[in-house]
Amino acid sequence: MRNIWATALAILGLAGAWRAAGGSATLPPAPGPTPSLFAEGVVSTPDDEFGAAFTPDAKTVYFTKRTPTTNTAPLSFICVARMRDGRWQPPKIAPFSGERNDTGAALSPDGTRLYFASDRPMPGAAASRQDLNIWVVERSGDGWSSPRPLGPTVNTEADELGPSLAADGTLYFASSRPGGRGGLDLWRARAAGRDFGPAENLGEANSPGPDGAPAIAPDQSVLVFASAGRADALRGRGHLYPRSDLYVCVRHGDGFAAPRHLAPPINTESSESNPSFSPDGRSFYFSSDRGFAAIPMEPAVTADAFAAGLASVRSGWNNVYVVDARVLREGAP
Repeated sequence: MRNIWATALAILGLAGAWRAAGGSATLPPAPGPTPSLFAEGVVSTPDDEFGAAFTPDAKTVYFTKRTPTTNTAPLSFICVARMRDGRWQPPKIAPFSGERNDTGAALSPDGTRLYFASDRPMPGAAASRQDLNIWVVERSGDGWSSPRPLGPTVNTEADELGPSLAADGTLYFASSRPGGRGGLDLWRARAAGRDFGPAENLGEANSPGPDGAPAIAPDQSVLVFASAGRADALRGRGHLYPRSDLYVCVRHGDGFAAPRHLAPPINTESSESNPSFSPDGRSFYFSSDRGFAAIPMEPAVTADAFAAGLASVRSGWNNVYVVDARVLREGAP
């Protein structure tokens, strides 16, 4: 049976563990030019967390946690954390998530719709069909409606994942459908009522390898995405499993200029993925599995340091980082 996560793993950098997060994190100052952990101890923990989607007031964040990778099938859940009295409170699993693999939350600009990718069964589809599709829930009072899948202009029998919404409602996403340049390509569909018009391939932004997890700035001036296997990707020592790096494209007419590899300290020899923007476009968020361990370890790691590192936020699983979004334009035409 085909592994529906095969096309996503290289882009999302999925790995890690699930344990209940405790404590609360104080609202940090405005981000600077160097990435810092977001909501350390609440959103960013020793577990595997990735993605950050905010309500318009920036006081509620949706993100993804994933269970340990073992000999049983892992699960990914959409979680939600809320700010109270200037501090992020312990997250909970969102009411529409927790039964199937759900990942990559993205909110509409007005906060009334939340989009995510899921492997839950499509209505009327054959039981043997197992692919990722993009679903949406709509604000209903203080909660959300039941999830419904997007229409056939977005969802196909291929994998669709990584939704991101511009201020005018245009949807950016990744898909493995035919007509692309690689196994996973970036696509765009403009809003049309409660759904979307025909999907357009983003052309030069794509490569022969997997490209996904797009993040569009609210005004569509900048597109950031994750890609694996490009020649300029940073590579460290050790086993060369597929690691993704982040790339940025500046808006050029109705399309985008050629992608530019983001320099350190955003990209590292670890895997960077799942970019997103704050509602005002001033802060840039991304996930990274950078940790305390490297090859070679200098100085050599001790047993106590090793145990402490595994139990720390920098355990080597994904965390969410934040940086001033202006760094994306450095060196851009």
